[in-house]
Amino acid sequence: MSRLMQIAGILMVAAAVALLLMIFFSLSSLVAWGITPELAVELLVGGVLAIGLGGLISTIEARNAGVGAEAAAPAAPAFGRAAPAAATSEAVTAQVTETIKALEQAKVELRQAIGEEEAPAADAAAAAPAAEEAQQQAPATEEAQLYVVEERPIRGRSARILSDGTVEAETDEGWMRFENLEHLDEYLDATALAQSR
Repeated sequence: MSRLMQIAGILMVAAAVALLLMIFFSLSSLVAWGITPELAVELLVGGVLAIGLGGLISTIEARNAGVGAEAAAPAAPAFGRAAPAAATSEAVTAQVTETIKALEQAKVELRQAIGEEEAPAADAAAAAPAAEEAQQQAPATEEAQLYVVEERPIRGRSARILSDGTVEAETDEGWMRFENLEHLDEYLDATALAQSR
């Protein structure tokens, strides 16, 4: 395709040059046939564009051929999949083995935490009181970890944006907490509408 474009471009440039020479030497006879200098210039520009497009097409084809060759090369195994036997030879170090064991243990613990797997009986008895304590302490620590990110007036009212994305704002009823700025705007719109009635 690119070769054909380039050949067509060369032929168009040659025809344009021939027409320009013919027009230069005998303008009156060619004008009678409807051949003008503008036609020669259009052929010249079209030929140059065709040659350029042919070069662009050949570059794209070469690049795609290179990408196809890279895609055909064997890829490294994805995380979590077994590697080919040649890759799992003596190259695995003790640190990698420890990391794999730790990841597998974490996966088992995560499955136990979300209830997909049952914990062993000895671990389950010890883990139950600890889980209840963690659940009781979690709300208190979450509240303690909140902090004010920004304080600014919103629609003429004092407001604070907190670290979890919630917004505390001073309303007619006192300070209230909203899920986000959109909920605060909805509340203020509703109270303004109620007051206008």
